[in-house]
Amino acid sequence: MPRAPTEPEHRLWQALRAGQTGLKFRRQAAVEQRILDFLCPAKGLAIEIDGVTHDARVDERRDAALLRDHGLTTLRFTNEEVMGNLEGVLTRIVEVAEGLADRWPGRRKASHHPPPPSSEEEGEENAAKAPSSSEEGVGGGGSHARTVRQALFQAAQTLAPTSGTARLDAEVLMAHALGCTRTDVLLRQMDAPEPAGFAVLVARRQAHEPVAYITGTQEFYGLELAVSPAVLIPRGDSETLIEVAQRALEGRPPARILDLGTGSGALLLAALSLWPQAMGTGIERSDAARVVAAGNALRLGLDARARMQPGDWTKPNWAVALGRFDLILANPPYVEEAAPLDPDVRDFEPASALFAGPDGMADYAVLVPQLPDLLAPGGLAVVEIGWQQGAAVMALAQAHGLSARVHPDLAGRDRAVEITFCPNISLGKPPGDH
Repeated sequence: MPRAPTEPEHRLWQALRAGQTGLKFRRQAAVEQRILDFLCPAKGLAIEIDGVTHDARVDERRDAALLRDHGLTTLRFTNEEVMGNLEGVLTRIVEVAEGLADRWPGRRKASHHPPPPSSEEEGEENAAKAPSSSEEGVGGGGSHARTVRQALFQAAQTLAPTSGTARLDAEVLMAHALGCTRTDVLLRQMDAPEPAGFAVLVARRQAHEPVAYITGTQEFYGLELAVSPAVLIPRGDSETLIEVAQRALEGRPPARILDLGTGSGALLLAALSLWPQAMGTGIERSDAARVVAAGNALRLGLDARARMQPGDWTKPNWAVALGRFDLILANPPYVEEAAPLDPDVRDFEPASALFAGPDGMADYAVLVPQLPDLLAPGGLAVVEIGWQQGAAVMALAQAHGLSARVHPDLAGRDRAVEITFCPNISLGKPPGDH
């Protein structure tokens, strides 16, 4: 809900409204269920002013979701920064905005005769026509060598037919080529020479290869995970499972956690980072995927609490000696065999982790009936679903004496089913209660 601005927000708003950045901002702008302190729609730049009660980890996840789902870049400042160094805050806003693409380039054309390009735009347009240093040949280039700014402009144009996030993809690939963060690219590297190998990365993305496979990493629940074509790319929608489990298990942290079909280890490692006293087991039938998961556990310092072991719930006796668990997480295959998929997914991600029969229910039909033998008293299972499968998975659970409840993701689509076989245990708080 809209609220009265704090003094730091009021002070920054006065400067923004006075045009000190040359950008137009909205105050308390609504984006789905979030209210942003300030938003520059033309640049896709959100500004948040943080007080002392902010949780940096939660903010990081929210900012990543804004970027992923809406293409909005978030800048955060503390109350102290605004009150004590307003000029520095405004300078930083301008610096970041200059590195962001204009989301509404057509709006600059107020008449049939568009204004001449700025020096920056002119340089970018000329760069699109000029050959890169690699096209000039080894040792060539000379004055034709492109800057990072020009290379990003050209890459975004090249990727536009392939990707709905062409500019973002280009920036992530540039950061990978430079060996720095995307923020460093936007703030410090825009006028540096284009790095060798960037054009190759762009060509791979142009052929629909996912950015995560090109860079070899993907962020999930605040964790940086290694990924390869052996595993599904962890997606922000799957964070819904962790959020559901956190609400449902508030005040009774799980001691033992099971992740069925762990893949990269994303769900298990996120849960272990949330509950530092828990021990976890990741079941994975793919040897290559299990290697990726074990490597992620090691890099995150969670290997002492995360055991990745072979297993296939479609085989007899796969769960012998596993025991019972307080929390079970699963993102099983649930895509219909004939479902139309983007080539980024269909041609690159492992089919064995995607498809589950004509209606996508094959793995649920095998897995859900086994949950009572795996859940500890008061235990909880949370499984990911396709957005139209909620009713079918709930009915399957109820047919086997289980209680079930569907939860939506941030986009409002059904994403997770929360399951328990103890009717006297609460199924968790509704999303509005936390």
